[in-house]
Order: sequence, then structure tokens, then C-alpha cells
Amino acid sequence: MISKTIREEVYNCIKCGICLTPCPVYKQRLMEPFSPRGKVQLIRNILEGRLNLSENFIRILFTCLLCETCTVNCPSGLKVDFLMKAMRTEVIDKFGLSEEKKVLFEFLTGQRPLPANPFREGALNNILTALFPIKGKAGTDPFNKSLHPNGQSFLNMVSEVIKVPQPKGRVLYFTGCATNYLDGAVGRATVDVLSRLGVEVIIPKEQLCCGLPIFFAGDPKMALPNILKNVALFNRQDVDAVVVECATCGAALKKEYPHILREMGEKTDKALALSQKVMDISQYLMRFDFGGMLRPVPGRVTYHDPCHLLRSQGVKNEPRSLLRKIPELEFAEMDGADVCCGGGGIFQWEHPEISEGITARKIENIENTGATFVATGCPSCRLQISGNLKKDGLEVVHPVQLLARSLGG
Repeated sequence: MISKTIREEVYNCIKCGICLTPCPVYKQRLMEPFSPRGKVQLIRNILEGRLNLSENFIRILFTCLLCETCTVNCPSGLKVDFLMKAMRTEVIDKFGLSEEKKVLFEFLTGQRPLPANPFREGALNNILTALFPIKGKAGTDPFNKSLHPNGQSFLNMVSEVIKVPQPKGRVLYFTGCATNYLDGAVGRATVDVLSRLGVEVIIPKEQLCCGLPIFFAGDPKMALPNILKNVALFNRQDVDAVVVECATCGAALKKEYPHILREMGEKTDKALALSQKVMDISQYLMRFDFGGMLRPVPGRVTYHDPCHLLRSQGVKNEPRSLLRKIPELEFAEMDGADVCCGGGGIFQWEHPEISEGITARKIENIENTGATFVATGCPSCRLQISGNLKKDGLEVVHPVQLLARSLGG
């Protein structure tokens, strides 16, 4: 059941409509039910018993990127994203997950074990391909342009403790599923930069998927074992920080874990303590003076703000500041840098026609900068952008990858 606190959020809506203009989904649909205000009023009518949970309502409820644009723009302080997540839980409690989501999430939680060697002979590729509703595509992205699993899991590629002489710092590194399975280059760049700065890196091998995709899909019960395990592993006082380079994982550890556990009646003290330690990699790296360490990386870079980094964690300036430190790398701010790219995790699989329109505007803004690099701290955003770019010669990277390149890595 939705908690009393979350239920009362519906009465904070004054129906002003300020949330409509910035909502990426509403801009594509231009119909009231698809606006944040429309969804809030539908939820209110269901909670008050005037409407039933219909198939059409469920379709509308899940036609939301959970980008939090409405929440940060609401003059009444209505936590729209919390209300949407709570209502999704109500729906999944009653109707259950789709078979495709259930299979994917069972892999992420370990309930459905991966093959003995999922990286051999494209086995992981075959698993991922089977989950996509459109043959040859991951939503709007051509499969051959977006998803290329690592040769082996990143956690198996690195030591659990990466020591440095006379360490200047000590961190725990939460890698996340994307780095572990799909984008090990980001993990290698993260470890390389931290090591070169004299930071000892600890990478717990037992860490699990952060669980946020499962929670956003409406099944916190399924995500709970992952959350509890990660809190136990990373709630340590003998490190400077818990660094995360995935915007979604960072939002999970820093913002969502205490909220989820509170709503589920679990203890939150350890999750709250952990949240105080969590830092995006860009925040942590701003502690260091790179001095004359950085070599030129000729080119022009633009930056896209991930929703879970900008709005969930409040991180905006740090990635830009790091990119501006790199010699001969010109920084070009794109129009609408803070607007969602349209990926939204599995949103673009389920609503490719809406996602396509949102992404098209983002791609246009990126390409108009004349950049040779587009940097962003979210793996879902990188997949969405790289899969839809029209121009050749534009490299999609994590900011830490450019730093590693500048350091000679």
C-alpha cells in the first residue's frame, strides 16, 4: 500500500500547469493525461475510488521517464517522481511484471543465473537480443551500434584492491551493471585516473546491481535483496568516499536507498550513513590539483546532463570543470544540455515512438555544437546518444575517459 505521506502528495498539486512545458513526454504527446499534472489527477481519482486500475491508466503511468523535471519545477514542492514510483508498485503488486522485464530483472538479481561463461561465443549478446521487442533494435537504437558486451565482466578483470605507493586517498568503487557487463572501458578509465592521482581503489567483488531499474519498474520487493547486500558491503568508515561513475547507480546509493527501505518498513540507518559517503566520480576528482599532469587532447567537447546526476544528485558543474581542465579541448555548451535524452533505461524499449522524438532534438543540439566528443556520466544516455547519432566522427564518452586519455592512459 502507498504510504500516507506519499498518498498526500496528490493534494499538493494546485493544477497550475507549470510542469507541462518542461516535460519531455508531454511535448511529444500534447495530451493532458500524459502530462505530470494529468497523471497526478488520475492517481488521485484512483486513490479516492473514482477510477479503477485500467489497462489504459497503466499504459499512461509507465509513459514517464522519471526524469524528475516536473518535481524540480513544481512550485508546490510536489514529489511527482516519488508518487509515480509508489503507484507503479501498486500496479505491479496487482498485475505483476511482464515476462520480458521479469527475465531481465532475474538476471540482475541473480535469481536466474547467467550461463557459465556468458561472454563466450556471444552468449550475453544472445540473451540481450532476446529481450528486445523490435528485432535488431534496442528500442530506438540499432543493436549493432549500441550494445557490445565486454569480453569478460569488469569485476573479473580487475583486482579487488588496487594499491598505490603512499596513497593520498582510499575509496570504494561501485561499478554498476553497465560497466561490469557492457562498458568496461569506463571502469578501466576510472581506476586508471584514481591510481594516477595516488588513490587506493577497493572494488568489492560481491557487489550486485543497484536495483534501481527494478524499483522504477514497480517491484521493490525484488530489488530489496540487492539493496540490503550493497548497503552491507559499502557502508564502511575506513574510506574517504564511495565513488560511482554511473548516474543511476549514484542516485540509487545516495537518494533512493533510504527512501525505498523506509517505504518497505526496513531500517534506514546504514543506508543513510552510506548516502553521506557516496560521490559521483567527478565530485571526488575535483578534490585534486592536476597541475601539469594533463596532456593535450585536441578537439571540442560538449556535455549532456544525465537526469539522475543533475536532478537526483545535484551534480552539474563538476563534470564541466574537469573537462575544461584538459589542454586543447574546447568546451562547447549545447542547447538543452539539461533536457532528458529520451533513453530512460528501458523507457526507449517500451515507447520508441516517444523516445525517438525526444532523442532527435538532443542529437540535433549535440551536432550543432560541432563537437568531436559528447561526454555524459550515464551509460543509458551514452547508449541512447551513440545509437542515434547521424554524423560520423563524434565520439560518445564518459568524462573520466577523456581525463584518462589526457593523463596518458
